[in-house]
Amino acid sequence: GARIGLVDDLKPKFNIKFIDEASPSKGFEYLYLTDEVYKSLPEGSVNVRQVPEGWAITDIIGTDEGIGVENLQGSGKIAGETSRAYDEIFTLSYVTGRSVGIGAYLVRLGQRIIQMKQGPMLLTGYGALNKLLGREVYNSQDQLGGPQVMFPNGCTHEVVDDDQQGVSSILRWLSFVPKTTESPPAVRQCADPVNRDVEWRPTPTPYDPRLMLSGTADAAGFFDKGSWKEYLS
Repeated sequence: GARIGLVDDLKPKFNIKFIDEASPSKGFEYLYLTDEVYKSLPEGSVNVRQVPEGWAITDIIGTDEGIGVENLQGSGKIAGETSRAYDEIFTLSYVTGRSVGIGAYLVRLGQRIIQMKQGPMLLTGYGALNKLLGREVYNSQDQLGGPQVMFPNGCTHEVVDDDQQGVSSILRWLSFVPKTTESPPAVRQCADPVNRDVEWRPTPTPYDPRLMLSGTADAAGFFDKGSWKEYLS
């Protein structure tokens, strides 16, 4: 994430034009600089407009590069590349720990997400939200972006217990993916005979239609044995 602050050199120099000097809680009209202070600042460090007290500040530019919104340009470039990659390649993210701000945003820009049980995804921490709401609504990050939230709502496609299971799931998922976007679907060697029958049969009573594809332990389905992987299952 990014933290944006005020230029430290300017903090002791500006004054506040309150709506009511006797009651600051009513708010203020603007921050301003006296004429003497404004002329002592480097040219272009602030944008101002003239007021009776001197110069009201409309924009703070600063003298150092990277202290304003431009410090988000790296995050913007990463998000842009990830978004473009969505249409060019298969994109999968593994959330192995707490993913906050741009980290959570990036994984959502991909096509598939694998999330570890101890890896919440959230844009803002629960403490900041409680302050905004003015009361203790949340008491953990998991309430905002834990697997118990992200998996049921469809953001996360698979939940794993640990990193070993997570990496194993990544490799298995990649085994289904074509080498390039123009290539045919991946083909793997399989012990399941090509000329075997589809043994599973629908029943007169309600049944799970997915069994026609995956089969059961004692009746083979349409797909090769062991090749069926369903996300959000």
